[in-house]
Amino acid sequence: MSPARPTLQRLVMATAVAMVALLAASWLVGRVLPAGWQDLVQTRWGYLAPISYVVTALCMGLGGALAGYRFLVVAVGLTLAMWIATLSVLAGVAGAASDVAYPLAFLLRTNVLSAVLSLLAAALGAWLGALWYQRRFARR
Repeated sequence: MSPARPTLQRLVMATAVAMVALLAASWLVGRVLPAGWQDLVQTRWGYLAPISYVVTALCMGLGGALAGYRFLVVAVGLTLAMWIATLSVLAGVAGAASDVAYPLAFLLRTNVLSAVLSLLAAALGAWLGALWYQRRFARR
């Protein structure tokens, strides 16, 4: 017996739950974890935020557990949209600063690895959540 295919309403609900969970977890991490755990790790390829990847994977896993494999595309799309918004804001701030101007190429170079790792974390979390969703409904 194959697992039930989630409805569009279930997919929308999973999206809303994952986004609210992501915002709440990000806020909570800033309040609960020690500052040393929240630090960005600077590498020669850019800055990395390991806790952020874990939070992203867990929250997108929640969405995958609610909506199955269909949520995988949504999770990656949401994460990509958040990175586009982040880079747009950074470019706007850098463009508005009169004393220091960072070109867009610099912003991309210092953030592309983190963006890719975030996308991978979102995909992995959604995929693992979808596996749990499939096993949960396969038992019925």
